[in-house]
Amino acid sequence: MLQPLAIPSLLRLPERKLCITVREHLPDLPLLTPVQGEIEIQHQGTCLQVSARVNMIVTLTCRRCLCKYNDRLPLEVSEVIWLDAIKSDPRAWSLEQEVSFADLMEYLPPDGWLDVGQWLYEHISLALPSHPLCRPDCRLDWEPEEVPPVDPRWAGLTQFKPWG
Repeated sequence: MLQPLAIPSLLRLPERKLCITVREHLPDLPLLTPVQGEIEIQHQGTCLQVSARVNMIVTLTCRRCLCKYNDRLPLEVSEVIWLDAIKSDPRAWSLEQEVSFADLMEYLPPDGWLDVGQWLYEHISLALPSHPLCRPDCRLDWEPEEVPPVDPRWAGLTQFKPWG
C-alpha cells in the first residue's frame, strides 16, 4: 500500500529525492492488473516535483455496445506541487476573491504530508478514457425481430425510425 509521505523527510535524503517502486492494486479503479512502475518525488525547496511512469491493464465498458473489454493503459505524468503553508490552508482563504490562472496550482504545507496513493489514483482516474470503445469501428448492429404495430397517433414519428 502506498503510504502518505512526510514532506520534511525528503530533505534528509540524498539529492532530496525518493524513488518508489509501485506494484499496487488501487481500490475503486477498474484494474485487471496491479499498477506497476515507478514514482519519483524530489524536494526542490519551494516545491515538490512528482513524476510517475506506470503501466496497468484496465477493464472498461464500451460506450456503444456495452461489452466489457481490457485495455493496456500506460501513464507517464509529472506535476509540480508548490509548498506554501498559507495557500494550502482553505481556512485562510477569503470567501470572495479573484483567482488568477497562476493560483490554480496545487499547494501543500512544507511541514505536511503527500498522499502518494491518492496522487496516483487521481492521475490514473484522469487518464481513463472518457468515451471508451472496445474497437474503433464498434457500432450497434441492432435490428428488431418484429416490427411492432404502430399506434396511429404516433404514425408521424415512424419516418424517423429506420425500420418504420
